[in-house]
Amino acid sequence: MARRRAYIVFFLLMAMLAAAGYSITQVSGGAEYVDAAGRQGVYKLEVAKARGVIYDCRLQPLTSSYHRQVAAIAPGIEAIGALEKATQGRYRDRLALALEDGKPFSMVLPQTVQHECVDLFTVPVRYSKNQLAPHVVGYLDSMGRGAAGIELAMDDMLSAYSGEISVYYHVDALGRVIAGDERLVVDTMEEAKGGVALTLDSALQERVQEAAQQLGQGAVVVTESPNCEIRALASVPDYSPENMAQAAGAEGSPLLNRAFCAYAPGSVFKVVTASAGLEGGGLPQSFTCTGALNTGGLLFHCIDGTAHGQLGLRGALEKSCNCYFINAARAMGGQQVLSMAHNMGFGTAQEFGRGLRTQPGVLPKGESLENVRALGNFAFGQGELTTTPLQLCAMMNCVASDGVYSTPKLILGQVDGGGVLTPLVPATDYSVEVLDPAVARQLQGHLKSAAKNGTGRPGAGRGLTVGIKTGTAQTGIIEEGEELLHFWYSGFLCDENGPRYCITVLREAAPDDGGAAAKVFKEVTEDIAELYFAQQAE
Repeated sequence: MARRRAYIVFFLLMAMLAAAGYSITQVSGGAEYVDAAGRQGVYKLEVAKARGVIYDCRLQPLTSSYHRQVAAIAPGIEAIGALEKATQGRYRDRLALALEDGKPFSMVLPQTVQHECVDLFTVPVRYSKNQLAPHVVGYLDSMGRGAAGIELAMDDMLSAYSGEISVYYHVDALGRVIAGDERLVVDTMEEAKGGVALTLDSALQERVQEAAQQLGQGAVVVTESPNCEIRALASVPDYSPENMAQAAGAEGSPLLNRAFCAYAPGSVFKVVTASAGLEGGGLPQSFTCTGALNTGGLLFHCIDGTAHGQLGLRGALEKSCNCYFINAARAMGGQQVLSMAHNMGFGTAQEFGRGLRTQPGVLPKGESLENVRALGNFAFGQGELTTTPLQLCAMMNCVASDGVYSTPKLILGQVDGGGVLTPLVPATDYSVEVLDPAVARQLQGHLKSAAKNGTGRPGAGRGLTVGIKTGTAQTGIIEEGEELLHFWYSGFLCDENGPRYCITVLREAAPDDGGAAAKVFKEVTEDIAELYFAQQAE
């Protein structure tokens, strides 16, 4: 009896253990099921993202102006087969891996593919291969934030206008698309149509950028009078924001915006010396140039030692006579010329926003100009003096605007998603009369004469009314036995009402210009006339 009872207890215990084991198995299996079920759900495929557009003055896009076709794909044998045919087998390995993985993916397509598992989207490309105004537009960092140029300066505003295209899929526990289930497309790209408008005109910018390539290294700036809006700005060599790694290591420092960098201006600065003399007195009515002038024991020469003979201001600007302007500066005193330079924007940085500012350049101190040698160099744009191409263009804009100096303008305003422009006026913008209008018009006449009869003749386009001042600045840098020089052309182009556009061209650090600066100046003025003056005539 005792043995029988023992067997019964044993079998009961075994049954209980089996039941407990079964229960544990069920609980374990349920937990795995719950976990697997939790991992089933929705998969978000981000097809494209965009931020606000940078526009030109006519609200033509400078960024996101090109588009490409992107496909969002739910992998399946038929869909992958259609894609392989469309891409002519170029992505066979990638497509095979995608089919094996089973997860949704996106890819750029060269042509349309029709398949129920493929969604096609036309998405904007931020930059083009031949990007307009790359030194102004700037570029983004790896996180899609502004890193330079307008992209950085207006990053907050451009980021506020953001959009994306995303596709949501139902997937299983392994992330594979569940066949037959509907997918959800979310497209907010319309919200990325707002942004920032610049004063640049893309039609002119394209032509200026092309013409500037002849300079090798240098810059071209075009402003419109009287408000000094920057209509075009090119720096060469340039770069593509699509390939920043190549640009960073390329010869010639293409990331450098030479239009905002400071250089010795040479004889273009004689316009400032002439302005100071006409406005404040001290210019000689007549001066006899013998080709050289002793100043404080230092002998200054005119170019090639040429003796220009007897001349006044008009002749001095036509022939770019160094001796005339040295003599004039000595008669006026350094402070008079220095004050005029300051009033015309020299020695002051122009800031357009965070990270987008020009170099200030260097104006000598008043005390240093008490040294007659330093004053002699200053009078014709040498010595300590440095200035940017943009500053020289603003100086010429002052003369062209009948003596009113206006700070250069680059940012026009904010554009909302509906394409409505709200102007923005920075607190740093100002306009001030620094020359009597009669004085400015007298200078305009002298510069027109310099274009017709003087050193500016090679840059004067046929049938156009232009004023020009040229300059050749020494750098003191010797390469292969020759000094590198900066070559300048700065002037204005007139329409039927008078000076309208100002143009400054710099060819940087070359032993010989070969006429490149004159050629570029001439081409740009002809392009302006073709683009704008013909339209006005119509």
